[in-house]
Amino acid sequence: MKRVGQMLLVTCLILVMLAGCGSGNSGSGKSSSPGSSSGGDSKKQQSLVIWTLQQADTNIQEAQENAAKSFEEKYNAKVQITAFPYDQLKSKLLPAVAGGEGPDILLLDQVWVAQYAAAKYIVPLDDYMGKSEIKAEDYFDGAWGAGSFQNNIYAIPFDVGVWGVLYYNKDMFKAAGLDPEKPPLTWEEFLQDGQKLTKDGKYGASNWAGSSESVQCLIDAFTVAGGGKLLDESGKKIMINEDPGVKALQFWADMSKISPPGSVGKNEEDAMTLFTSGQTAMTMYGEWGQDTIKTRAPNMNYGVANLPKPAGGESIGTFGGFNLAINANSSNKDLAWEFIKYSTNEENQKTITMLTPANKKAAKEYLNQKRQFPDVIYQQLTTATYRPNVANYPAIADLQLQATQKVMTGEMSAKDALQEAATKINDLLNK
Repeated sequence: MKRVGQMLLVTCLILVMLAGCGSGNSGSGKSSSPGSSSGGDSKKQQSLVIWTLQQADTNIQEAQENAAKSFEEKYNAKVQITAFPYDQLKSKLLPAVAGGEGPDILLLDQVWVAQYAAAKYIVPLDDYMGKSEIKAEDYFDGAWGAGSFQNNIYAIPFDVGVWGVLYYNKDMFKAAGLDPEKPPLTWEEFLQDGQKLTKDGKYGASNWAGSSESVQCLIDAFTVAGGGKLLDESGKKIMINEDPGVKALQFWADMSKISPPGSVGKNEEDAMTLFTSGQTAMTMYGEWGQDTIKTRAPNMNYGVANLPKPAGGESIGTFGGFNLAINANSSNKDLAWEFIKYSTNEENQKTITMLTPANKKAAKEYLNQKRQFPDVIYQQLTTATYRPNVANYPAIADLQLQATQKVMTGEMSAKDALQEAATKINDLLNK
């Protein structure tokens, strides 16, 4: 299963119901307004076609199907469910919506929200929220922020993952003379401990560049942890080339000293494989990595800690996950809104998500039941940031990745690489 787009590759094909049914398939063909009636009082049965991500966990799949049945009964609606792999959902959704069709409710990877909002494929939800019990404070701040674009809310958080947390092998710590109950808190401690753990053909950690976005999620997190920003308030100027961003990228590059050769060509899955096979003592990965360890190295004596932080800074992660939005072409906008409320409330979130619920109360209970070190994970989620809300984010992330690769290979300094990237990114932002 994949998670959070390409960034969260291990278990990201999960969760959530994505309502589908283009304007040609739903209701009367007339778009309803936020104030109109479309709930259980309607005598005419309405329909929502649900596109859902494929499930590896049959319990989650069954819970989603049961939730759909309950929704049908409450709102006199017919719900049809079709499941897609993540890549198929991504490739099918945009052309469908751009063509005036597609699902009533869009399940959007957080980094898709700005693109759909800028193109007016989804509707602002501010008016709906003003008449509902949904409140921003019930959700993780970073997940809520990821659903905004140009001062409007376009998507409600459904589930979340965070890049990342720190996994460390307690037995390897002990063998290196380190306290297995005291993982590194700062960048400096991380590199120092890593040097002690790098011996006898094994390594302290493994960084990577690869081709996915996960490395940029971590470097973005380190930038914010050092007091930096990714974008200015106007959204037209990138700020990764300022001092906090330079230091964040340099820290990542410095990890090469405690990593196996060829790190630049590796990806996050390679790094996790090195960790579960006992070749490295530490790795940074999403909280769902516990499932991987349980499968590959069930006897590993490991710990989980918050990401290391710069001196004087804060431990920050970067959010991934999915948000729910309403198709601008939907004929059943009010019913779609009812579905969004239904699938993001505290009780339903505990059963129909496979990433961590975005609702904070549901997340607390979910983590206590499903994860080891739940308090560590909850803390990382509470302070996590989100990636830039700009329509051409994929192109920006690619330029950031190129800068990372140039620094890791020694082609350029962190300062020069980020300055080069910032110049190109600002051109994109101001087109």
